[in-house]
Amino acid sequence: MVTSQDYRLYFGVNTTPSNFKKLEYISLSTIKSIITRPVPKESDSCYKDFKNALLEQINYYDLNSDLIDSTGKGSYTLGSYSESTNNKNDSSKSIDRLSPVAYEILLNCGLLQSQLGGCCLW
Repeated sequence: MVTSQDYRLYFGVNTTPSNFKKLEYISLSTIKSIITRPVPKESDSCYKDFKNALLEQINYYDLNSDLIDSTGKGSYTLGSYSESTNNKNDSSKSIDRLSPVAYEILLNCGLLQSQLGGCCLW
């Protein structure tokens, strides 16, 4: 779906994680488990956004490898964003393992609904 070249171009880096294919597979599985529409095809208008969300999720898992293990500590970071949970069982839910940036991208391109993990204003 995405290549190591896509990763390097998107993040402006010279290297990719050594376990890139594993991270891609797990990231795609995480995203597929929560999106509310089918995975977009290359011809779909939101495909580029979907690809970017997938790249963000790969990076998130690379920075927070404990999320892949169900016994994770429950504390996650992405740049200056940090989140922690007291309940270790929460880390097993896909929505809780989703990158905040990937969440926003998927929400804005219509692949997620705001009720998933978001707050209600009513």
